[in-house]
Formats: sequence, C-alpha cells, structure tokens
Amino acid sequence: MEEHRLYSLRARDVMNQDFVVVPPLATVQEAVEAMLRCGCQAVVVDRADDQDAYGMVTYQEIVYRLLAKSLSPARVRVAEIMVKPLIVVTPNLRLPFIAQLFARVGIQNALVIDQDTVAGLISSSDLVKAMAAEDRE
Repeated sequence: MEEHRLYSLRARDVMNQDFVVVPPLATVQEAVEAMLRCGCQAVVVDRADDQDAYGMVTYQEIVYRLLAKSLSPARVRVAEIMVKPLIVVTPNLRLPFIAQLFARVGIQNALVIDQDTVAGLISSSDLVKAMAAEDRE
C-alpha cells in the first residue's frame, strides 16, 4: 500500500509565513490592528532579549483574558495576556507528529523556530488544509 503523501509533509511545507511580530509593550489594540492588517489569527510577541522566549497572542486570549474581564484593549499590554512560554516545532517536523503534539498538549498553534528565529506559525487549521489538499490530488 502506498504511503499517503501527507505523512511526508513537514512543518516548513504548510506553515504560515505571513505573521506579525509585536513588542511586549504593544497594546492589545495595536496587536489587533496588526492582526487585521495581516489577516493573521495570531501575533508573535517578540523576545525581551536573546535569552528570552517568544510569546503569542491569539483571538482566543483576547476574548478570554481581555474581553471577558471587560478590560480596555488600549490600556492592556500584550505581555499581560500572551501565552508564554510556547511549545515550538522545527521546520523539519512531520505533520503527523505535529498533530500528535497538538492533541497530547491540547494546543492549536505553535511557532516554527529555525535557528532561534521565528520561521512561521503552524496551526491545526494548516494541518487540516494540507490533508484536504492532498485528498484532492
């Protein structure tokens, strides 16, 4: 039986390279505006220094940690609501292992890090889109 090509795809093949990096002191309002301009589902929060970790803010964090508490997006900094530390993957990790990681840890997004730099974002929707594209071929 022929192995499905989907299982040979790697993070680099399906990751989203259109993303925005914001500083930790950016307001949530600024982050949302950047997300809307980019069409992104998340923003990467930059490291404070080379030894620090990246953070991430998604629409879910904005809803749960800001809107649900009636906080002002113009007054709250992304550093206050970001997810950090993050689970990250390498560009060479195969999609089935990413899916297993997402399922095991209960996450839907991960940064793709290549040599200490953000190369892209990968989400559960990217995995499903890759599966659907393979099924059409």
